[in-house]
Amino acid sequence: MKRESGDVQVLLGGTFSVLHRAHKEMIDRGLRLGRLTIGLTSDSFKFSKRYAVPPYDTRKRNLDGYLKKIGADAVVRELTDPYGSTLSPEYDAIVSSNETLGFISNINFIRKSRGIKPLLVENVGEILAEDLMPIKSERILKGKIDENGLRKGPIKIAFVTKNPEKVEGAKTVLSKLFKNYEMETLEPASNFHPQPMDHETFVGALRRVEGVRSEFDYVIGVEAGIISFLRLSYDVHVAAVKDSLGFINYGLSSGLPMNESMMEDIKSGKELEQVTDELIGVTNTGDDKGAIYYFSKGLKERKHLVEESILSAFTQRIADSIPRKVR
Repeated sequence: MKRESGDVQVLLGGTFSVLHRAHKEMIDRGLRLGRLTIGLTSDSFKFSKRYAVPPYDTRKRNLDGYLKKIGADAVVRELTDPYGSTLSPEYDAIVSSNETLGFISNINFIRKSRGIKPLLVENVGEILAEDLMPIKSERILKGKIDENGLRKGPIKIAFVTKNPEKVEGAKTVLSKLFKNYEMETLEPASNFHPQPMDHETFVGALRRVEGVRSEFDYVIGVEAGIISFLRLSYDVHVAAVKDSLGFINYGLSSGLPMNESMMEDIKSGKELEQVTDELIGVTNTGDDKGAIYYFSKGLKERKHLVEESILSAFTQRIADSIPRKVR
């Protein structure tokens, strides 16, 4: 017999160290599904947090206060192990985030192996703060954001370059993404590949952001290189954007089409800047507006490719927050 929505038994588990906007969204989703039971981790729960978790009584008091405020008929139970009531056939659905989706997939595998109907998964994805990083209790406790995901100070960004064209391009796109940020330019490490090809371009961007001081919210590295497919080759910019939580996103710009003659010169050992300087009859195109400026009749400059690559990386970050399906 099919249950009415009010009879659907829904689970939500968590620590709720700080009751924030992402938690509230998960609670609200669960209440819409049916009768909600919230598993609140006990003080004896084996936490993997990098901060001191507030006492159970404090967390429960905050949770009960919110439920009372919104007039929610939900039950809060102490959670002493990761599975809680998730393997009980009494429950029909569970609220998830992208972060917990893999564990819930394992829960449903166990349920099916025991002949129990898998839980319906209501995934909220990742709720991002104003700085495009997930709203997490740890970040609130460290004073980075408030409970609603608003920044408590400027977003600190390191851009690993001293190239003025790259810096100008970065400032343009970052000003569109963030209301309040501070950017510091850093000298890149030495020993980069003289002419990156294909995956070397991504590796070069990644190497720029590795090992940078930890006080930055974001570290950005942009590498130019040639990517080939069949007989087509393009000089593109690849951005690597690493956040303070350790996540890295990559972005790709549009590119400068390379003809066979140019590629032959590069394969003979010449760098792209040398090849384009000889073709165009100027010097230092890499430090100026870039070869793309001359080949596009001034419609596009190197700074625009930097903008595109950084925006592409942040676009991937936002896309990654969209709810994924359980497998």
